Amino acid sequence: RRVWFREARLSAEREVSPRDRERALEAEAALRDNGDSRDRHRAAVRALSRAGDLRRAEEVARAWVARDRLDVEALTYLADVVGRLGRSDEAMRLLSGVTDLQPENDVLQRRLANAFARSGDDLRSCAHRLALAELEARSVRAGLDGRDGFAGGRHRRQSLSPSESETRVAAALRCLRETASPELAAALRTALPDGSRAFIDRISQASTREEVVRGDLMLEGRWEGGDVDLSLITPEGTRLSWMGGRRNVVGSDARGAGRERLGLTRAPAGSYLVEVNRVDPSQTGPIEGTVRLQVLGQTRTLPFTLAGSHARVGRISVVRRWRIQ
Repeated sequence: RRVWFREARLSAEREVSPRDRERALEAEAALRDNGDSRDRHRAAVRALSRAGDLRRAEEVARAWVARDRLDVEALTYLADVVGRLGRSDEAMRLLSGVTDLQPENDVLQRRLANAFARSGDDLRSCAHRLALAELEARSVRAGLDGRDGFAGGRHRRQSLSPSESETRVAAALRCLRETASPELAAALRTALPDGSRAFIDRISQASTREEVVRGDLMLEGRWEGGDVDLSLITPEGTRLSWMGGRRNVVGSDARGAGRERLGLTRAPAGSYLVEVNRVDPSQTGPIEGTVRLQVLGQTRTLPFTLAGSHARVGRISVVRRWRIQ
């Protein structure tokens, strides 16, 4: 019987690969052939980001935004690029603006709720968790089917594991209580269906505030001399950081003094670039430190010196293999 498994290769390789350079050139040429194409703007930003040409990637992303200032995807890509260029606050402002454009987009609301929690901004994190709970409350009112259910009958009071809907509402209740907003907590609790209120109360009391930070792929950075963000650049050229980027991103200490953790609960196959980014562009001195990589049982610690806005630390390759059992 053929059994598939994944294994990791960790390297200190910091140079841009010839293939990444080639893809960036191809994407730029395709964009020149059709400068009105949304898909070609996306492909060019991804390829340039993967190749490390962030200044050009920002130019293309801003041109994409100029075509449609309400394009959520374009604004999200721009936020990722400027974050890698050492303008963390600007990146968060862009992402926050995206949720203003699509307040009912639960993926964006969850991304901001987690990002603000990782950076220690509990009040703003709570605002996004409340928005998620309100979205669930609307779903409840629209979808109750008369079976003592929650969110269209998904909830069973005898269930041992709460659904995502229940977890969202419980998280909102907990953060409202913790941020001294008892009136809002009471209003949210009152809006719950009678059959779900006690159950969600128990979840909110039992829930832990801290995100569980563990996974297949974990980075732990330590440094001295300034503030640094960790980044993981995906095979597609997108950025994963404490600001999110995928649903399975985990992290902590985004504003910690000299340390941060970042990871993926599950790491799909592909080549990931490990990068460090300056947080405050007004800080210009060199920052030195290390990043410890732990991936699928493999461990390696790589040093770095950050002199500019960003620096590549190494590469993680996750490959799928099989064996006969």
